[in-house]
Amino acid sequence: MASNPTPENPDVLRALADRMADGCHTHEATISILQNTEAAMRAAIAGLSAAETQLGFKKTELSAAFAALEAADEGGVTCINNCKLRLKQLLGERWSMAWEPTGFPNNSTALPNTQDKRFTLLDALKNYFTTMPASENAGMGATAAACAAAWTAMSDARQAVADAENAQNAALAARDLALRALRKRVRGLISELETLIADDDPRWEAFGLNVPANPSAPEGIATLALASTVAGKIHAEWSYATRMTGTRILTKRAGVDDEFVNSGTAEGLEKTLTGFTSGQTVEVKVIPYNDGGDGPESPTQSITVA
Repeated sequence: MASNPTPENPDVLRALADRMADGCHTHEATISILQNTEAAMRAAIAGLSAAETQLGFKKTELSAAFAALEAADEGGVTCINNCKLRLKQLLGERWSMAWEPTGFPNNSTALPNTQDKRFTLLDALKNYFTTMPASENAGMGATAAACAAAWTAMSDARQAVADAENAQNAALAARDLALRALRKRVRGLISELETLIADDDPRWEAFGLNVPANPSAPEGIATLALASTVAGKIHAEWSYATRMTGTRILTKRAGVDDEFVNSGTAEGLEKTLTGFTSGQTVEVKVIPYNDGGDGPESPTQSITVA
């Protein structure tokens, strides 16, 4: 039914599912809900919550793996530069055919500008110094062993990133599966109620849903939080309002707007607002809506734009 759409936004979906589970707790027996029961709803909610937690861990692990790879790459840069200084003593400042066996690419002695090329160069330098041990200088850090250690560190870090990416992708797939399962439960309960109670039954609202025959506006949004960490932008987050299907965002810029102006809508519980001037003071409020109209305005919050 149009008055009770299944939310696409995961945060709104979870909030609605929780209200629906509460409705099941109160009315499940009297309405004879058999398929999408409170237990089934709460299990689906818990499944999504656990999957999102695991996805969060995997994102953190991937970020750490990238940081470790960056550190290993920096170590590789240091090693390459050390080797380059030593090789300039032996082969001259400018690239010549004498530099060819060292592995420096593109007929140049410049530090390669990509990680892949630096990774490959470290292996070539290891081979060069292994073949030409007289060219090594331990004091300068230009040895086959130093190049091998830097290459191995990068190799291990690159593998760790690949493993972390695979783990994050698996967690993302599990989260999406859990999200689909919860969405199916929510849609299933709405469909079940359509067959069990009348379109004008007031018990629809006990499930956080609209009475199909007489939709009413959503309840109010209780909290609104603002943050501005990027120049010219404001990030707004707000709490769920029962029966909301969307939110309208209103803003008023000090010294510019006489009244609040429309700054767009959102299906979820957050939105980043753009187009402001750094140092500007902006007031923000949000209004939930559905087929029954607008709900009460949220509290108005004020922020100085970064």
